[in-house]
Amino acid sequence: MASTTSQKSNDRDPTFRNYDSSSAARYLQNRPRYPDTLIDLIVSKHTSSGGELDLVVDVGCGPGIATLSLAPHFQHAIGADPGQNMIETAKTVPSTTKSGEPIKYEVCSAEALSTLSALKELSDTGLECVDLITAATAAHWFDMPRFWGEAAKILKPGGSVIIWCYGGHRCDPNSTPNAEKLQDWFKTFEEEVISPYELPGNRLARELYVNLGLPWECLERIDDPADQGLKTLLKEFDEERFERIESSREGRISEGVAFSEFRRLDFARIKALLGTASPITRWREANKEKVAKGEVEDVLDLMVRRTKEIIEEVPEGKGRDFVESGSGMVILVVKKRK
Repeated sequence: MASTTSQKSNDRDPTFRNYDSSSAARYLQNRPRYPDTLIDLIVSKHTSSGGELDLVVDVGCGPGIATLSLAPHFQHAIGADPGQNMIETAKTVPSTTKSGEPIKYEVCSAEALSTLSALKELSDTGLECVDLITAATAAHWFDMPRFWGEAAKILKPGGSVIIWCYGGHRCDPNSTPNAEKLQDWFKTFEEEVISPYELPGNRLARELYVNLGLPWECLERIDDPADQGLKTLLKEFDEERFERIESSREGRISEGVAFSEFRRLDFARIKALLGTASPITRWREANKEKVAKGEVEDVLDLMVRRTKEIIEEVPEGKGRDFVESGSGMVILVVKKRK
């Protein structure tokens, strides 16, 4: 592997791409949908900077959660993911674009976007025909220099790449009983209980993509003479037009729009939601024999039990079976030069 890669191949998440059909279906059922305010903001950031609404490609789409929300804004939509069963699950969900055609789903990695056969159905070459490329809580598994190179090939001049992710778990400090102690527990759970089962990509997301690798940053990692063509491609992105949008603790951006609000989740829903996280899947795989023997408590049983104990330490938390919770979020907007 050339030195251009931002992540070694074995650092990329093996969990989602290897999901069987039942795991992919559970992921679709339990993963939260992205709020309309977020999707509207993404489309607005694209169009306000000159982007058109003909074709969107959602990369690392999984079972199509973000793709389904983006498609009605565009004439054509493609979802790409390296996981065969994720793509097969996405195809089971009824979907239409603004033009009334179904979303096209295809097994394809982020590092091979120019090979998408669906692009060639819309363009003779499949190159420079995409208006917007998105990646929803997925880019931390990409080989970013290769991804940016492929994005440059298929984006129209002036097109956009918009990447976003959630990171961290927090409780509403205003409505949660014993909130400060509970937030300390959430931090301990993430940084001590779960972190041994994280891969580098998980940490990138938890830290809200501060070190993800933007095109101009990736240029510094390319030192193989064979990759000079890739360097040329990465230079097609405009650093001066880059925008990073990060939520406040309350899930709001500077304009005051809430796109990552606190939501009421009961304990059963919390377990179902966190059960879709890849570090939780790896914890359970590594500890399944101990759990079966009763030697250790399931990691999410532990998480919920301790959460309930902390809430009930104060009178107003007695009998409560829910938490007002949320996550931080970041949106990265990158433009291709015209």
